[in-house]
Amino acid sequence: MSAACVPAEYDWLVVDANFRGLLVEVVEPGGYGSLFNVPPDRRRAFVLPLDTVELEWKVAVPPGQELQPPIWIACSWECRDSLWSGISFLELADCPDPMPIGIPDSCRLGEDHRIRVRLGGAYAPDPGFVLLLVGSRRPELTPQACLERLSASPRPDLGPCFVVLREPPFSDTPLGLPFLPGSVEAPPEVLAEEADTHPTVLGFTVTRERGSVREDLVVDLGTAVPVRRGDRIVVEPRFAADAAQEYWTSYDESWLGPLEQHTEVFGYQLLFSEPVLFDGPDRQPAAPEFEPPTFVVPHDVVPTTLWLDIVDDRRGKAFVELQFVPEDDA
Repeated sequence: MSAACVPAEYDWLVVDANFRGLLVEVVEPGGYGSLFNVPPDRRRAFVLPLDTVELEWKVAVPPGQELQPPIWIACSWECRDSLWSGISFLELADCPDPMPIGIPDSCRLGEDHRIRVRLGGAYAPDPGFVLLLVGSRRPELTPQACLERLSASPRPDLGPCFVVLREPPFSDTPLGLPFLPGSVEAPPEVLAEEADTHPTVLGFTVTRERGSVREDLVVDLGTAVPVRRGDRIVVEPRFAADAAQEYWTSYDESWLGPLEQHTEVFGYQLLFSEPVLFDGPDRQPAAPEFEPPTFVVPHDVVPTTLWLDIVDDRRGKAFVELQFVPEDDA
C-alpha cells in the first residue's frame, strides 16, 4: 500500500516501523533487592545499584519486515544536552562491566534487540547516564549507518532512523538508602508494600459481534482470532489477579504527612498493522475506567496485528499483541 492511500490522521496504522517503548526489568536483583517485597513470579520495574537489568526495545513493523538490532549507548548528560547540536558516536569505547551508574563519558553497551547490563555497586559523583538507542526503520539500512548519520556534520536525513533517548528508572523507592542523598525511610506500612512491578497480561477477552450474535472468546497470548468482514470486535486484556498493585503515597516528601493508599489503574496505546474501521482513541491514559479498544473488520479481510502497550500509573508496562485472521468462509 502506498503512503498516498493512507489518511494522515490514522496515527494508529503502521506504514513504517514504529517505536513502541522500552521494557526495563530487573532479572538478577543485587544486594539491595533483598530490602523489597517482590512477588516471586514478578520483576521489579525500577533499578538499583548491583542489579542486573534486561533492556528490550519494542517496535511495530509493517507485515513481512524484520529490523536489524539497534545500537545501545550509555549517553552521558553532556552527550544528552548536545545530541542535536553535533557530537560524534563513532569512536566510543565499550562500557565497563559492571556498568557504573555515573559516567563522565558516553560508552557503547551493545547491539541486540535485548541486552543485559550489570550495574555497579554505588552511585558515582559523575551525573548518571541516559539510554540512547540508534536503530534503522528500514531492513536494508544498518543501524551503524544511522549512527554515522547522527555523527555527521552537516547531518544527513535521519528520517529512516530511530534516535531514542530514555532515562532508566533508577531508584523509585521509599527506602532510605545510603547512596540516595536526602532519602528518608518511609513508615512501616509503606516499606511492607510490594515493590513496583510490571503488570502481567494473561491474554484477552475478545467480544465478537455478528449481527445479533455475540460471542465472548477467551484468547491466550499467541492465539489468533478468526474474523469476517463486518464483525464488531472489542478487545479487553485479561490481567493476572495481582496485576493492579496497592501502594501508599504522601504529599510530604519526608513521609510525615497523612498517607493515602491507591490501587494501580491501567491505560494503553495501540497500533494496527492493517486498515480497520476504528474511530479511536488510540491512546488512553491510566485511569479507573479502562475503555477497551473497539473496531469493525473492513470489507477486505486480511491478517491483522493489534499491538497493545499497557501502562499503569507508576512505572509498570506490558507489551502484548493479538492476531486476527480471516475465517475460511469470510
